[in-house]
Amino acid sequence: MSHLQAWIIAIPGALAVLSLLLPSRIGRPLTAVGGLATGILIVVLALATAKGQSGLDALSALFLLPVGIVYGTVGLYTSWYVEVQGVKEAPSARYRRRFLALTNAFACAEALVPVLTNMAGLWVAVEATTVIAALLVRLEGTDAALEAAWKYILIASCGLAIGLVGVLLLYASATTVLGFHHVPEWQAYLAAAKRLDPDAVRLAFVFALIGFGTKMGLAPMHTWLPDAHGAGPTPTSAMLSGILLSDALYVILRFTAITTAAVGSHFVHTFFFIVGLLSLALAAFVLLQQRDLKRMLAYSSIEHMGVVASGLGFGAPLAVAGALLHAITHASAKSLAFQAAGRIAHRYDTREIAGIRGAMSALPYSGTLFALAGLALAGAPPFGPFRSELMVLAGGFSSPSWGLAFAVLGLLVIAFAGLLRWVTQMCGGERPASVAGGEDSPVAVTALVLGFLVVLGLGLIVPQPLAVLIERSAAIVGVAP
Repeated sequence: MSHLQAWIIAIPGALAVLSLLLPSRIGRPLTAVGGLATGILIVVLALATAKGQSGLDALSALFLLPVGIVYGTVGLYTSWYVEVQGVKEAPSARYRRRFLALTNAFACAEALVPVLTNMAGLWVAVEATTVIAALLVRLEGTDAALEAAWKYILIASCGLAIGLVGVLLLYASATTVLGFHHVPEWQAYLAAAKRLDPDAVRLAFVFALIGFGTKMGLAPMHTWLPDAHGAGPTPTSAMLSGILLSDALYVILRFTAITTAAVGSHFVHTFFFIVGLLSLALAAFVLLQQRDLKRMLAYSSIEHMGVVASGLGFGAPLAVAGALLHAITHASAKSLAFQAAGRIAHRYDTREIAGIRGAMSALPYSGTLFALAGLALAGAPPFGPFRSELMVLAGGFSSPSWGLAFAVLGLLVIAFAGLLRWVTQMCGGERPASVAGGEDSPVAVTALVLGFLVVLGLGLIVPQPLAVLIERSAAIVGVAP
C-alpha cells in the first residue's frame, strides 16, 4: 500500500477515534477538513494512477472516486446536520460525538474496499460497512430506524453469507492450481483463470452477484434499501447510495473479470441483464407512486444500479464505459440530492412529498440544487447521469442485444416521468406561509454547491485522466478498448 493509499484510509480512521473522544465543536470542523482532505488525496491518487505512477490498478482508483466526491461534501454537510437533526429533542453531545465517529468510520471502511484485491479481505471490508451503517441508521432513535437497522443487518448479512460462498467456491476451484494454502489474491486468480474449474467459477460468480448484489441494491435483493435510506440520517443515506453501492459493484466486477477470463463473457452478460432489467422495471414503476421524499431517492438508486448492470450486460465497449462512468455520476448526483432533500425535510418538518410545496421559494439555494439534482437523476442534460446513460444506450443499440436497449430506454422514460413529477411538485410555486424562507447554513450550502459542480462538470466533459481510468477498467473487466 502506497503512502497516499495509507493516508486515504488513515484520515477518516483517525477522525473516527478523535470525534468520539473530543467535543463535537472540535469534531465537526475536523470532519469537514478531513473529508475535503481525503477527497483531494483521492483525486491526486487517481491522477497518478492514470499516469501509471501509483502502484494501484485503474479499477481501484476509479472506485475510490465516489468516496472522495461523497465524503468530501458530506464532511462539510455533517457540520450543519449534527446540530439540527437526530433525536426529536435537542441532539445531545453524546449523540453528536457518536454520529461524527460513526460517519468517519463508515468512510474509512468504504475507502478500504476499493484498495483491496484480496477476495477474502474484500468480503471482510464489505461486512464492516454493514455493521457501521446499521449503527448509524439505529442512531436516529426512532422505531422506524430500529426496524430499518435490523432489516438491513438481516438482509445484508444473509446476502454477504451468500457472497462468502462465492469467495469459498472460487478458492476451492483454485486449490488444484494454486495449492490448498494459497493467498486469495485477485491477480493470481486472473492469471490462472483458464486452468480453474469452469463450473465452479460460474457458480462462484452467481453467488457473488446475488450476495454482493444485495449490497448493491439490485432487485430482487433490494428490499433493505428503501427502509435504510428512508429511516437513516441524511448523510448516511448519501454515503449508502453514493459510496456503498459502488463498493459492492467493485467487488462484483472483480468476480466478473475472473469469470470472463475463465468461461467467456456471455455467461456474465446474461445474469447482468436479468438483475439489471428487473431493477429498472421495479424502480421505474414504484417511482410513479412514491410518497416519501427519501424513499423516492432510494428507489432511484435501485433504478440507477439497474442502468449500470444493463450496461455491463450489453458488453459493448461504449456501454461498459458508460456503466463505469455511471457509477461515478450517480454517486455525485445522488449524494447531492439526499443532502438537499435533508435540508428541505428539516425546513418543512416532513418527508411526505404531499406536504412540501415551494421548496425553491423556502430555500433558494438548497431547493434549486435539489431540483437540479432531481433533473440529473432523471437523466436530463447537461448533467453527468445523462452522459453516462446515453453511453449505455448507444452501446446497447450497437451491440447484438440491441433489442433489449429498447426495453432499457422505455423503463428510463417511465422513471424520468416519475422523478420529474415529484420534483416539480415539491419545488415549484410559493412556500406555505407557515414555512420560513431563506438559507440558514453557509457551510451546508457550500457542500451542496461543491457537489453540484461535480454533477454538472461530468456532464460537460470527462477529464482525460478519468477517461483513461475508465478505458483501463473496462479492459480489466474483460472488454477490449
